[in-house]
Amino acid sequence: MSEHKSPETPPRRHRICHLFSSQEIGGLEKHVQEQCRWQLANTDAEVFVIAHPRYRHMFDEGVQFLAVNTDRGRRNPILSAILVYLMRRHAFDLVHAHGGKPAQIMQRIQGLIPAEVIITRHNTGNPKDKVSKHFRNRIAVSKRAVKNSQLQWEIIPNGTEIPETGDSYRGLLDENRPAVLSVARMVPAKGIDILINAWARAEVGDAVLYLLGDGPLHDKVEAQVQSLGVEDSVRFVGFQRAVADWFPVADMMVIASRHEGGPYTVAEALLADCPVLSTNVGYVSENIPAQYVVPIEDEKALAVLITAALGDPGKLRDSYAPYFARARARLTLDAMARDTWRVYLKALEG
Repeated sequence: MSEHKSPETPPRRHRICHLFSSQEIGGLEKHVQEQCRWQLANTDAEVFVIAHPRYRHMFDEGVQFLAVNTDRGRRNPILSAILVYLMRRHAFDLVHAHGGKPAQIMQRIQGLIPAEVIITRHNTGNPKDKVSKHFRNRIAVSKRAVKNSQLQWEIIPNGTEIPETGDSYRGLLDENRPAVLSVARMVPAKGIDILINAWARAEVGDAVLYLLGDGPLHDKVEAQVQSLGVEDSVRFVGFQRAVADWFPVADMMVIASRHEGGPYTVAEALLADCPVLSTNVGYVSENIPAQYVVPIEDEKALAVLITAALGDPGKLRDSYAPYFARARARLTLDAMARDTWRVYLKALEG
């Protein structure tokens, strides 16, 4: 009689969980969304997200979304208990905590769950070293974010999909006038007030500044535009779902932020061959020519930069040619997600 062999049980798929605790939609949330999409398409992992229910709509059907009220305080015992329960119940192999609050929570509960934990520092401040030192696997979105850290970090810059341009900008663009973009929520961190002051000081000719975005400071910015007498050269476009449509038709984008992590608009602009002028925030200085970076809150320097860029657009584009090519190698979703996945595999093997 021949010996009967039972079929081998296929290995269990890795279970990956992303944890974030945001209260708005910005770069961090886009980062998690795109990582999940790539992981579903390019690995055999089961992908989960734990976040507030307001983010459920952002994630593809294949992502298993576990809604939790993450607005509770980071020391809230109910929140910690719920997370421990979910992470045990679903037997995650790896939990990726994005930002300061999730990292601090995971520091306290990681001994109660079976998963490896990875943290990502999305901005210059959080999670702090005193929290981060408790994790073996750490990612930062820029060198600047960890320049004062005493720990070892994997630097993986934010990347995104190469924009597929459409025509959502049509009807909103002034024809035959140079187009300068600002893509930012109207909140203090984004420095729209700095940009408007710099714009009023600059020699802009017939150029138009398009403000893509909205927020609580809208009325204040509108009053500032009128008081400076630049309403003929500034357009309030509001929130735009298809920002990528704008970059190929713009002459440049300007960032005047006070605080940033790894602003996705930089990657999106460079991938669409749109030059960027910026204050020295996030990973900007690592990805654009040094002569187009100015100190934070330096309105005069930003005004001089805008004047020079509009005065010689040919020089601007020539300076950017190698940076556009570099962006296609470093700042794509595929590059970011593959490097992140390598960190995952290293953690799982460890």
